[in-house]
Amino acid sequence: MAIEWVIGLVVTGIMLVIAASKSVARPIRWIGFAAMQVVIGAILLFFANLVGELASFHIPINPVTALLVGFLRLPGLAALIVIKLWVM
Repeated sequence: MAIEWVIGLVVTGIMLVIAASKSVARPIRWIGFAAMQVVIGAILLFFANLVGELASFHIPINPVTALLVGFLRLPGLAALIVIKLWVM
């Protein structure tokens, strides 16, 4: 067996043990929750941009805006729209 395979198996084993321990399970769950919120926020921003296309209105979709809208949902989207209108 090549040394690369042994190193790869050892690293994979260590990562599985760390992932299975309770001390690491909670942060992994939080990372998954945040990722899900970013996806939800990006979808909401996408639909807002589709509707805003009628009035030549666009909110950029980036991780910060997607996370904000993902966590706050419609109030976050409304806040971004108001901020965009106020700055313009």
